[in-house]
Formats: sequence, structure tokens, C-alpha cells
Amino acid sequence: LVLTVALGGALIRLGNLFNSEIVGEPTELPWGFLFVRAGEGLNSVPRHPAQLYEALWYFATWGILMWMYWSRKGLTRPGLLVGVFMLMVFGFRFVVEFFKEVQVDFERGMALYMGQWLSIPLILVGIYFTATAFRRPMEPYLPKV
Repeated sequence: LVLTVALGGALIRLGNLFNSEIVGEPTELPWGFLFVRAGEGLNSVPRHPAQLYEALWYFATWGILMWMYWSRKGLTRPGLLVGVFMLMVFGFRFVVEFFKEVQVDFERGMALYMGQWLSIPLILVGIYFTATAFRRPMEPYLPKV
């Protein structure tokens, strides 16, 4: 299931980019985007394309998970694909939130944004699944006939 979720997440973030949603903080980097469809005040300066950062990372996550699946590494250790997915997706979401514009007013002044607070438990679950997968002995891969 996580294989399709990673790919779907990448496509959703590309949709956010095309719709000028979830824009990043202002930047002077050469790849800053002008979000002309964003709300007033958000469309006047180049901004981090945080949606593109996430989309590229989710495509990379999908590629790594696909490699793990096809090389059978993910199939011989139950829980490993889910753990790696959660670590990669929510670990990156925690980081990329630093590059996003505040989305709701109650987040202003918080030590961490809401997306970061919500990512922490899922990162911990990812650590648990990954560690548990490596503590168990490897199961033989038996193809279905």
C-alpha cells in the first residue's frame, strides 16, 4: 500500500504547485517561484517551491520503496517498507515545514508548526516499525504459485 501512497503524495503535491497552494517562504534563490495565483501579498516575491521539494522527495521515496520491494529486501522483513515510508515521508515533512508560509494564524509564535507536531508521532512509529523489522529474523521469500 505504501508504494502507491508515496506516488499519490507526489502527484498531490504537484497539484498543490499548479494551484499555487501551500506556498513557501520568500527566497532569493534562483529557483524561487512567483505564485501568481496565490492570495494578495503572497504573489509579489519569489518563494520556495515547497510543494516541488515535497513532490521530488516523494518520488524518490517511491523509487527507494520500489527498489526494496523488487529486490525482496522489503518482503523478507515484515514492516520494513511501512517503517521506511513513514521515516522518509514524515521526516522530510518535518524539515520542509521550515520552508513553508504559515497556513493558519494560530501557528504564529509556536515553536514548531502544526505539520511538524503531527509528524513527530508518525516518525516515532516509523522508527518502531523499522527497528522491529530488523530485530526479527529474516523470513524466506516464497513466491506465490
